[in-house]
Amino acid sequence: MKSAVSLLFLMALLLAGCTAISTHVDKGRHLAGIKHFFVLSNLNDNHAIDESIVRALQARGFQAENGPFTMMPDSAQAVVTYDDRWAWDFSSHLIHLQISVQDPQAVHPYASAFYQKNVALSTEVDVVVDQLVGQLLKSAK
Repeated sequence: MKSAVSLLFLMALLLAGCTAISTHVDKGRHLAGIKHFFVLSNLNDNHAIDESIVRALQARGFQAENGPFTMMPDSAQAVVTYDDRWAWDFSSHLIHLQISVQDPQAVHPYASAFYQKNVALSTEVDVVVDQLVGQLLKSAK
């Protein structure tokens, strides 16, 4: 019994290393000074990731809203987009999430944070989003 618990603990440690988070911000760009974000809703999102991003930004003291592009307020200083991928293994697992920031009139993002998970262990979406938003904002300093 003791060896089975030790084996499970060892497997958990080995599998924990299969997650990667990275951030990219274009040279000469930064998120410092942005106070109002608009999170562009993804019509294919069945997991309310846009709402999770809004909550993560608001928890850090920013003004944030979500919705379709036509609902973006004039006061929005940055548009946040995201791309998520899920795997199914008896339940849905988030395996990829990219959160990007761009100017409201721009086509291409200038800051992105990536989450990649290679194993099908469940991680709460809010936890992943909070980590990525934190990485993006940390890169702003």
